[in-house]
Parts: sequence; structure tokens; C-alpha cells
Amino acid sequence: MSLFATWQSLPLQNRIFSVGAVLATFAMLGLLMQQTTKPQMALLYSGLEPSAAGEVIAELEGLGVAYDVRGETIYTDASRRDMLRLELARQGLPRQNISGYELLDNLNSFAMTSEMFNTAYWRAKEGELSRTIMSLPTVTTARVHIGTAKQSSFSRTPRAQTASVTVTTTNRMDPQQARAVQYLAALAVSGLAADDVAVIDTIHGVLAGPGATNEMIGGAADTDERGQRIEQALVSLLEARVGPGNARVSVSVEIDRNREVVSERVFDPESRVIKSRTASEMSETSNGTGPANVTVASNLPEGEGAGGSSSSSDRSETTEDTQYEISEVRREAEKLPGNVSRMTVAVLLNDVVITSTEGEVTAQPRTAEELADLQELVSAAAGINTARGDVLTIKSLAFSTVPEIEGPAAPGAAQQFISTHLWSMIQIGVLAVVVIVLGLFVVKPLLTPQPAPPAIAEAPALQLADGTVAGTAAATLADPNAQNAGALQPPAGSVAAAGMLENASAEEQLAGSIDPVDRLRDLTAEKPDDAAALLMSWLEEEGRVAS
Repeated sequence: MSLFATWQSLPLQNRIFSVGAVLATFAMLGLLMQQTTKPQMALLYSGLEPSAAGEVIAELEGLGVAYDVRGETIYTDASRRDMLRLELARQGLPRQNISGYELLDNLNSFAMTSEMFNTAYWRAKEGELSRTIMSLPTVTTARVHIGTAKQSSFSRTPRAQTASVTVTTTNRMDPQQARAVQYLAALAVSGLAADDVAVIDTIHGVLAGPGATNEMIGGAADTDERGQRIEQALVSLLEARVGPGNARVSVSVEIDRNREVVSERVFDPESRVIKSRTASEMSETSNGTGPANVTVASNLPEGEGAGGSSSSSDRSETTEDTQYEISEVRREAEKLPGNVSRMTVAVLLNDVVITSTEGEVTAQPRTAEELADLQELVSAAAGINTARGDVLTIKSLAFSTVPEIEGPAAPGAAQQFISTHLWSMIQIGVLAVVVIVLGLFVVKPLLTPQPAPPAIAEAPALQLADGTVAGTAAATLADPNAQNAGALQPPAGSVAAAGMLENASAEEQLAGSIDPVDRLRDLTAEKPDDAAALLMSWLEEEGRVAS
């Protein structure tokens, strides 16, 4: 009732201000509670496809989990992040857009032709290869395309002839990794050769495959890698003598990128080799009789010339056929790119630093003998060949000293806590101060009633029955610091009204927290005899004054 009475006693302007202040206080308190109870967000997933990210967000909303989307990343409550990942993984989220062998699970063999099955089979094969290639550390996305020949009428399944792998990497893929991808695809697909697989980077172009052999073996990446290996070897060798940090080495390697196939055929006319030899031997003997010399008598019957003579002959023949062949040497050599055609090595050594007994530091160049010895070591370690034009330069010069800058000290636990939660603490502190100021200096003064000054009635000082002296009680309680001393000085022998107000302390009277009229009314009800005596004394006093 006192609060309602206080509200009724306020003017309209104070009521409006009070309502506004109370609403602002509650709003600040709500904001303060929201900032205090706001969960700490941690990374849940990053770099998801839009469709996969949409499925994850829909599932988080279904679970009633607070989340925050910042670009391509999804943040959630740090205390529940690991549990949410396991829950989403149980439901197959985030779902991969690349399909593999699961394409073959829902095939209807009754309504499918062989061409449809082959298409689904190669799609599944490409998806599985893409997943495997994406598991490499530097590969973010991968697509595989397998080129197959058209199926003939006499073959059951087509055979793969070529394939291409398109990758997106965080760093440039080195030749060894590209070659590994080639063998991965070739061994996974029956009948596919590794050299027929092209590995293509979306940024750097063709890394391996047909037409990329020269670039892989003698490319810029291979040149830099060779130069770095030689530099590291030379620095470790020189620092053993000159000390850590006192040697700088720069190596420039020129690689021959030409590819040659040399075919050679050599004949040696001085060396003859019998290829084949054939020998044949023939002999002939003949015996017989024949007429003698032809005369007239030989033509007469029973003449002297009728008789004849006998004869014989022998004949032999030997044949030999020999074939010779000249010796022949055939050589075929293939010269692959990657040979070092020229190399340049530059070595810079720091001068010898000498510290005197007085603490003075001086730099002294290295001697020619020391430089000659180091040059010989560097030439042997780097493989310098002056016949092909290699150049080695070694110098001793003083290094420029850079003043040391002290780095910042590692932050302690308190500094890390402040740097992490400073802004949140500032927000909470500002909101708390605003709430306190609104409550103490706006709401409380508006709801506290201002007491009206009571009417002061002067009464003569009277003496009560108990011998106490009372003056003008109302004036004394209303204004204890009044300057009218005569009004506050009770006459001798009067009874004081202060005896009736003995239960009220002087501090409460001075603070004005007790209304004198109400207090006198209460005391009159408690002590009616004393009140009646007080009134009679007032009346007698007024009569005396009037007479």
C-alpha cells in the first residue's frame, strides 16, 4: 500500500521518467546477462560446399545448438564442438559431393542395359579415385576422368586407354607426388598405363603425363631443389670452419632440358669374320674300246681293219665357297633432360673478428691461403667442372652488423587471460556501471517521496504533572536549529512535550523522518491524561496573556 500510495503521489512527469528508467535498467540487465552467458564459439567446419554446409546448419537447428556462420566457416559452442562432430558424423554429415561405389548399390539389374552399367561403373571408379587423391595432404579438390574405348561386339567390358586427374593444391605439387598420382590411377584401372595419365594443376598447368616429361625433369622446381641441396651442403661444410652464421652461399644451376635419342652403327673393315664356308669334290672315271685308225681295210669285212682298240679316262674336281662378314657394332642411347649444363657458386665469408684484451673488436680479412683451401673444398663438394664452364667465386668481406632488437617477452598466464577476455570484461563492467547508476540515481530518487514541511504551531511551554518541562513541541521538532531562542526556551515549572516524544530519537527528528503532528497524535492516544493536562495548561496560559 505504501508503494501504491507513493506512486499515486508522484507527478505525471516523474511517473514517465520512472517507467523509462525501469525499462532501461531491465534492458541493460538483460544485455548484461546475455553477454555473461554467451557461449565461447569454436570452429566446427570450414571450406564446405554450399550444399554440405546447408545440411550441417539444418541439422544444428534441429538439435537446437547455437551456431555462427562467418563466410565459409561455421562456429559453434566450444564446449559441445567435439560432441557435435561425432553426432554429425554418425548421420553422415558433412556429406561428400563425390559419389563412389555407392552408385552401384541402388542399381536395378532388370531395367538396366550393359551401357548403363558400364557408365555407372566408370563413374564409381572415378569417384573412388577422387576420394583417394583428396586424402593427400596438399590436395584440396580432385576430379578424375577416365577415357574408355567404345565397347565392341566381341568384348564384354571396355578397356581404359587414357585418364586425366585435375587437382587443386595448397602448394605446388612436386614431380614425385605427380608421378605417384599417375601410378595410383594406373594401378587402380586395369589396362591403363601410368604414362597415359595426365596430372593437371588448376593453377600451374600440366604437372605430369603426355607432353610434360621435359617440364617435370628439368623444370624450375627441379632446378631450385638442386640448388638448395647444394647450398645446404656447402653452408654446413663452411660453418665447421668459419662458425655458424659467418658463411653465405648462392648456387645457380643451369639444366639441359633437351631430349636426344642417338642411334649408332659402326663397321670395322679390318676385322673379318667367316660367315659360311662350302666345299664340294667331284671325280669321274670312264673305260671302253673303240676302232683304230680308219683305213680302207677297216671297212672290209674280215679285213685287217676290222679289229678295234680299248681306252680309259679319269677326271676329278674340287670346289670351295667361303663367305666373309665385316664386324658391326650398333649402339642406341637416349639422353634425358636434367643434366647440369653449367653451375655458378658464389661464397661470401665473414672477416675474422678479433677481440683485444681491452675489449676492442676489430675485423680482419682472411688470408689467401685459407681462402685457397676453402675454395678447393667447395669445388670438390659442389662438383665444379671448369671444362663445362662452371664458375666458383669465394670472397672474405665483413658482414654488416644489425643492432639486436629485444623481442617482446612471452606473455604470462594473466596477460593471456586479459588479452583473450579483456573486451568481454570491459563490456560487462560498462553495463554493470550503467545498471548501478540507473538504479541508484534515477529509479530510487524517482520512487522516494519528498516529505512536505509540516505546519508549525506555537504553544506555550507548560509543566506537566511529572515535572518535565515542555515548550513549543511542534516548533522544536520541525526546526531544531531555529534562531528564536525565546520560543524554544520553556518557562520554569512547565511540563515538556518532549517527555511524550521520548521514544523518538534526536537523529530521527533532525532527519525529518517522523512527522511531528502524527507523533503527537500517537502520543496523545497513548497518554490521554498527560495530553489533557497539557491542553489545560495551554488554556490557562492564554487566559493569563489575555488578562
